[in-house]
Amino acid sequence: MKRWPIGVTVSALLVYLLVSISQLSVFPPVGEDEPWIASASYKLATDGVYGSDLFTGYYGMERHVYEHMPVYPLLQAGVFKLFGVGVLQMRLLPVVLGLALAITVWAVGRQTAGDRTGALAVVLLVVLRLADGGAATGILLLDRARISRYDIAVPVFGLLALLAFNRAERTRARVWYAVAGALAGLSSLTHLYGLFWLAVFAVVIVARRGWRAAGDAANWLTVVGFAVTWIPWAAFVVPNWSDYLGQMRTSSDRFDLFNPSFYFTNIAREFDRYRFIDVFDSSGSLHLMRPGFWTALIGIPLAVAAILWQTRRRRNDAAFALAVALIVQASLFATLLSTKSSNYVIALWPIGVLSLAWFSVWLWDRWPNARRRLALGALLVIILIEGSTRIVHARVTARQTTPYDWFEGQVAACIPEGSAVLGFQHYWLGLRQFPYRTGLLPLAYANPALYHDPIPFDRAIERVNPDVLLVDRYLTDLLETTRDPGHPYHRVHAGFEAYAARHQLEPLCVVKDRTYGAIAVYRVR
Repeated sequence: MKRWPIGVTVSALLVYLLVSISQLSVFPPVGEDEPWIASASYKLATDGVYGSDLFTGYYGMERHVYEHMPVYPLLQAGVFKLFGVGVLQMRLLPVVLGLALAITVWAVGRQTAGDRTGALAVVLLVVLRLADGGAATGILLLDRARISRYDIAVPVFGLLALLAFNRAERTRARVWYAVAGALAGLSSLTHLYGLFWLAVFAVVIVARRGWRAAGDAANWLTVVGFAVTWIPWAAFVVPNWSDYLGQMRTSSDRFDLFNPSFYFTNIAREFDRYRFIDVFDSSGSLHLMRPGFWTALIGIPLAVAAILWQTRRRRNDAAFALAVALIVQASLFATLLSTKSSNYVIALWPIGVLSLAWFSVWLWDRWPNARRRLALGALLVIILIEGSTRIVHARVTARQTTPYDWFEGQVAACIPEGSAVLGFQHYWLGLRQFPYRTGLLPLAYANPALYHDPIPFDRAIERVNPDVLLVDRYLTDLLETTRDPGHPYHRVHAGFEAYAARHQLEPLCVVKDRTYGAIAVYRVR
């Protein structure tokens, strides 16, 4: 084994850690999902109950949370238990998972085509800029590993499952098929689309050994391993099945599986998932100076085609499984996922990067011509320069971002001690010393699609019974948007006006900030 690929890999991992840890508690600004997910982890770490007080009263969510799959919140609860609670601790887990993802990518690349492929895959994962990024880098790994969401964990378990599956196929040791299934189960218990790995393994087995292999012990052992990981979750869900169904009302439109138009609509809208890449300028012209994006756009399809061509007579090659994984996963994402979230792309991206690394090494070996190798090397240097420039840009932006803790401290200083607070979940982490409910709770009570016995919005707020009301830019925009009587959700504006008319709202203070906007604090009389 040559030493330089290890040196390159370790250097890339160190760059990842240095960039990821820098100003982690400040940038990016804390959004709506991070405190939402963390609230259940916090209660488990502090009270031993896997519930969320943000949604107290909504289908038992203060006692059991079902709307998020459990693996990520459970891991985060462990972090909170060990290191305390705060923005830095909240984001520590995705940074560690991002490191685990990079190491796993190296392991899969090495298993697939050797040390050079593994090292190059890690480098591309850390520096290749795919998206515009805005204030961030546009490098998917670096940007997703700074946000405390479950997405970053899905490909970690998925690629570990692929490692185990490839070993099982090589050695035919049955235990490794079960391990692959269990790891795919953990991926699906992080987010449901992790179960797509089962389809990948089934397609690979059938492609290698024919349709008769569909009933092989390999397939069944994979399914058994998968099922074992789901037993504890099923035991947690089944006793409270009515609460589970109630909490799933927020996602019910994602599972219209018996409607043929569901699939066609999903495929037609798949491009929406990738709008965040944003390769058009304000005039509609292409951004040609995006070497990372164009390399991925052109290189990954060519890589998959080259892998399939090279392995057409030797499908037992691990590279064949890699190509199948990307094709199957991308197809199922397009067909079955109606939520075209850009956050989910991190599940596909490591497979694409691995394919691109395989293709690059393959071209290098097939092109002994010095000029062609020089062109490949020059492209890598350009990608490194682009990625480095974006990292510097993000660091400059981070220095101009208001720390979440400072902003929350200003808001907390306005709130009387012991007050029950109603505001959007963005601010819970810094105001968790108060009995805090999210503004989504009364909105859910007033929505017939989300609650079995809906009530007017003003009565829904009264059911929550806050002492203090936070009016931020999001609530202000919502009330302004629904002001028109013809708006389908005009009931929100009318309900808030009716509530304000019955209850004297005493302004306590207004905190204004360029990062988090203005937030008005009202005492409810």
